[in-house]
Amino acid sequence: MRATTPKLAKMVFIALSVMIRLVLICFAVAVVGAGGWCGRRVCPAVVPPVERALPLPGVGPDSLLLSTAGVVGAGGQEPLLARTVGRVRRLFFTGGEYVHRGDVLAKLYNYTFVVAPRDGFLGPCEIAAGQYLTPTTQVTTISRRHLLVVVCPPGNTRPARVRVGDSVSVWVATRPTRVASGSLAALDLSELPGTWTVLLKPGAPFRIGEQAIVRRRLPPPLAAVVSVEVNQGPDPK
Repeated sequence: MRATTPKLAKMVFIALSVMIRLVLICFAVAVVGAGGWCGRRVCPAVVPPVERALPLPGVGPDSLLLSTAGVVGAGGQEPLLARTVGRVRRLFFTGGEYVHRGDVLAKLYNYTFVVAPRDGFLGPCEIAAGQYLTPTTQVTTISRRHLLVVVCPPGNTRPARVRVGDSVSVWVATRPTRVASGSLAALDLSELPGTWTVLLKPGAPFRIGEQAIVRRRLPPPLAAVVSVEVNQGPDPK
């Protein structure tokens, strides 16, 4: 028992020595690592350039290339004849209506029909139920064009900047928010100062005989985009 005690003390001493050495080694490694990290140069954060759109210049009076007014029409009217014989049983149209070729306008008691000869806008109805028709009886009128047009004088125009095919904006003074698109179809100079014919796109919200305003402006310029470098100050040492 007495011989075992010195051996046990020696083993405890050796274990404590090893633990102390490990602690010292870990402390030394930590100090060296911290010194290396502190000695490094910290790089500033990289901020990408900021893209900003420059404000567009206002649309001034110089951008107005065409300003005029005219009457909405459809190329004039032509008589629409019955082209059949019989007594009218029922009517299927009203004045100002848009019809397609072959649409039935009236049905007769002998089971024949009056039909639209082509697409177009109808004029006022000129027959009534019970009326007897002959082939030359005028039923109504039909427009020469199947699309609405506006015939107007040149007005405030820059001839060098306005040409056939250009797009224009068209609206009626009583409904200024309902703007339709059209194109300059022809310029008639047979009688000075001449007249523009503006062809409106299908579905234009106008009626024949209304007074329309026609304008064309320069297209808006594209927004300029610039890159702005953000300065983060001097680099830390």
